[in-house]
Amino acid sequence: MTPAKITAANEMNRSEFNDREVDTLIRRARPAIRRAMRRLKRPEARVGVIASPLGRLLVTEGPRGIANVHFLWSKSADRPLEMLRHRFDLIENENWRAALERELGRYFHGDCSVLDRRVDLTLVESEFQRRALGHLRSIPNGAVTTYQGLAAALGYPDAQRAIGNTMASNPVPLFVPCHRVIRSDGTIGNYGGGVDRKLMLLRGEGFRLKRDLKVPAEAVLGHRKTRIYCRPQCSAARRANPVNALIFADPAHARGAGLRACKLCNPG
Repeated sequence: MTPAKITAANEMNRSEFNDREVDTLIRRARPAIRRAMRRLKRPEARVGVIASPLGRLLVTEGPRGIANVHFLWSKSADRPLEMLRHRFDLIENENWRAALERELGRYFHGDCSVLDRRVDLTLVESEFQRRALGHLRSIPNGAVTTYQGLAAALGYPDAQRAIGNTMASNPVPLFVPCHRVIRSDGTIGNYGGGVDRKLMLLRGEGFRLKRDLKVPAEAVLGHRKTRIYCRPQCSAARRANPVNALIFADPAHARGAGLRACKLCNPG
């Protein structure tokens, strides 16, 4: 074989080797490329404006559940929509919007099971906030907890302020019921949608609140571990661990959650 032919053969072998090497590298990189593309592609989410007794609500639902409920203070939805477009490809779906409006209508007529829909906490910033909002979903209809009680349940008894900030920034009100968190003095406290809306929601769930916005006298203290409810003045209630304590609108709501009456204070 002449030197020229030997050189040509070596070049061909090197070319074939390089092609095989490139193919191997591409094959190895393909899973990482797919993962990166999935991160770049925003999920689709349905969005619509829903009429309710609380006013107009801009609601967004992605593939993992309800991701945002926004109280429309003004006629324009441009600002919240711009925020949502950073996370989702938004699509309008009139059939979905109308069906959800009917469902929420049932909630405002007393059917709280509507709030059990799946929720997507994609828009929540920190793990602490996600834990706090996730814990809220275990608080039943007709019951509330306090900012201090919720902080204690998460293992941070002094984090009431952080809990307050988490409630104020909750992206999924109603479905993550931050209206069920009140102050330790029994007053209802603030609400991202306004105190009047919080008052309406709590009254709709059984709390007969008056002008002082304080938990009414018929409210009882329930303990989720012992499954017993007491009058707030009961010695057993005062000894209760706030981690497991809930305030129920009245004895009927406590019994509806599966609790039984204390034999010491006989709360009814």
